[in-house]
Amino acid sequence: MRREGGGGLRRLWPWRARDESALAEIEAEITAFGEALHAHSFSPGQPGATDAMRAELARALDAYEQAKQEFVGGRARADTLDVPRALDEGRHALACLDALLTDEPLPERMPFCFFDTRHGRAVRQARWAPPGGIARDIAVCAADAVRLTESPSPSPSLVAPRPEPVSKLPFTQPRTATFPTTAPLSAPQPQVSGKGSSGELTHQLALPSYRPVLMVYSTNERGRVNLRFEDRKGRSSWLYRLTGDGAPLIARIPLPEAKKAVAFRVFAAGGREAWTATPAPLREVPRFYDEIDGTGSDVVHYRGEPGPGVLRYEGPSVIQLEALDDQLAYRVTVAEGSSGERTFQWPGRGYYQVRSAGAWSLSAA
Repeated sequence: MRREGGGGLRRLWPWRARDESALAEIEAEITAFGEALHAHSFSPGQPGATDAMRAELARALDAYEQAKQEFVGGRARADTLDVPRALDEGRHALACLDALLTDEPLPERMPFCFFDTRHGRAVRQARWAPPGGIARDIAVCAADAVRLTESPSPSPSLVAPRPEPVSKLPFTQPRTATFPTTAPLSAPQPQVSGKGSSGELTHQLALPSYRPVLMVYSTNERGRVNLRFEDRKGRSSWLYRLTGDGAPLIARIPLPEAKKAVAFRVFAAGGREAWTATPAPLREVPRFYDEIDGTGSDVVHYRGEPGPGVLRYEGPSVIQLEALDDQLAYRVTVAEGSSGERTFQWPGRGYYQVRSAGAWSLSAA
């Protein structure tokens, strides 16, 4: 009787086996990426290592941790996109690291496949027209590029996800000696200060009673710093790249967590420049209606109306403009791209976070 009942369950819910298979594949992909991190030859302390290289390694490690967390939270829905997106972020970070190590141009990052984001990143542009619609160029994965060659109007609902190679290695945490999971903790302080750092100490900034609150990070001399938070909740990333672009550094960073203290590590490039991290109220955020400019990561308060805007950027890597909610937690990415000028739509008045490693300007078009 029990055997017959079990067989009946399998016939009534055939999706159960399908979901288990999908979960196994997702877990295998996370494992494969973790092993790639473990096997990578780069060490942040090796001769010739740069701040940019260390930042890409930190981005890859963050992506790995996020993928594991999202996998645990998404077991009930095997088609979750959070894990593939995190793994894609991590793979791109390792590709950028490899390019920096070999002094090659950074790899171009295509958008996700037009037909289904589960296919991963697109590999080429292709001409396509919906039934009865106008032909246009779209970004597609390799499998859909072949299908478009065979048939110019495939149905997106019939396009199967592109298979990815997976690993059967056990699901383990890669060794990350330079980014230890347990580091010495400083006592919570209302203002934290130091000189340079290689991330060996986890600092704790005591927060005031008012909310929301910012961290103002500043130096007396020019420099480049990677600031890595230990808790990601409410953020778009753990890692913040800070630079004064030839001038003393001052950066405002949102602290969406309503805790008594926030923990972070400092990765400074080169010297032993003195720095301070101080909590500050929202009145410290610069306000603007028409135009504002800055360097590196910062928080701004847009006071204009919804409508078109222009983002100009001169710097390495990419820049992101992110809308924050009233508690300074990440809400949505408004604009993203590399050096140059691009247009976007202001959602309206509110707080926005600029994440960059170079000079930028924002304006209402």
